[in-house]
Amino acid sequence: MNKLSVLICAGLMALSTQAFAHGDSHSTINADMAIKQAQTSAKMLAVKDHGMSVGKLDDSWSLVATSEFVMAEEVGDGYVIKGYNAKIEQTLYFSVDKSGKVTAVERRDNFKTSHGHAH
Repeated sequence: MNKLSVLICAGLMALSTQAFAHGDSHSTINADMAIKQAQTSAKMLAVKDHGMSVGKLDDSWSLVATSEFVMAEEVGDGYVIKGYNAKIEQTLYFSVDKSGKVTAVERRDNFKTSHGHAH
């Protein structure tokens, strides 16, 4: 019972820490944080489809290192992050807004069309 109480308390603390971390809806992220968001998004999309146009990604995206994600461009409302998966030779572009939300994930061909220019 004591172990259960400790686990419950630890879980509640983790949830409250997460709530405080995202409590300010007016905060903005920097490029390094956007890169981390893109990598996290790639890992999540390697597990299941989250409604992005790319659908579920190849499992190998969950193993792509942060160093393979770079800022391609800073745009008015956020960042464009380029991710490269050497194992399957695939490049994806992640649009991350200033609040840290990944708003789109596009394959290279689709990104050129929707974005208006190549990277």
